[in-house]
Amino acid sequence: MNENAANNDTERPAGQKPDTLAGFLASALDMEDEISNSVYKDYMDPDNWPAGMDLNVFQEIRKHLIILIEDTRRHRKTISGLIEQYGKDKTAR
Repeated sequence: MNENAANNDTERPAGQKPDTLAGFLASALDMEDEISNSVYKDYMDPDNWPAGMDLNVFQEIRKHLIILIEDTRRHRKTISGLIEQYGKDKTAR
């Protein structure tokens, strides 16, 4: 979990919303990290695909996955900026 999440109220059971803006933004950042690490990056490895898959097909799929990974990085940067701007103010509820 990222530092912001550890310092806020995101340690909750699944489905429960954070109580503060900082907690909400930290949760959003955690979701972006989870998507990027557990989904897209795993699929960048040809060993995680069916055996015998044509390398050219894999390369075409990989091009699209790279776009998704880059989008996720932009999302993370945007959310990090929101945390910097609004999430550190404990009065921003």
